[in-house]
Amino acid sequence: MKNNIKFFAIIFSAILLFSCKEKTSYSKIESTNEVLKSSSHKIVVNEFVDGGGYAYVNVMENGESYWMAIPNSEVEIGKTYYYDGGMVMKDFESKHLNKTFESIVFAEGLRATEKAVKKQNQNPHSNTKHEHSPILDVKIATPTGGTSLKDIFENKESLLGKELLVKGKVVKVNNGILDKNWVHIVDGSKFETKSSLTITTTEVVKVGDTVTFKGNITLNKDFGYGYVYDILLEEGKLLK
Repeated sequence: MKNNIKFFAIIFSAILLFSCKEKTSYSKIESTNEVLKSSSHKIVVNEFVDGGGYAYVNVMENGESYWMAIPNSEVEIGKTYYYDGGMVMKDFESKHLNKTFESIVFAEGLRATEKAVKKQNQNPHSNTKHEHSPILDVKIATPTGGTSLKDIFENKESLLGKELLVKGKVVKVNNGILDKNWVHIVDGSKFETKSSLTITTTEVVKVGDTVTFKGNITLNKDFGYGYVYDILLEEGKLLK
């Protein structure tokens, strides 16, 4: 995962619309699948739903209502908040809520003051439930029909989009992010400096478990706010 790029990769286009200079300038969301980078937004909260790792908030901005997802935090209905940037996603399905949003804005969070408080970059996983442990020396045999992590890292370009079988020890888990659990495994092999593979899944595992997953390889997945995974095994299915 790299630290200088972006959060929720799906095809999008950047459209920013600013109000008159005579008034405080806020951006208005015009369409779905757009990136809202440096714009500021003034919103009023209409509804709040606890979505596990995220809070889903229906807000009003410039006379129009829309849904937002933010790291889980308490907000007051009827209160005015502000946020910067954000990204709009179309037809986002929340399995936690059993609901599909026609469009929804993902943002780092809301603030009560108009002026943003300068803060250091934070890992977007930091507000979620997670487990992790030091990467210990492990030696796990590649399963029949499977691929070692070393071979995946070394040949990732040719494996893009392919379904692979992997086996490893769980060294870190981040649960409830974008309705997925993020599982990091090692098998004792590595290529250059990379030894841990991240898997997105709805399965529940624990640090220390030895697991076998089947899923599809994705490269350079950009989730915004400075976080890009150069390689992921997505939609992982846990094999018993």
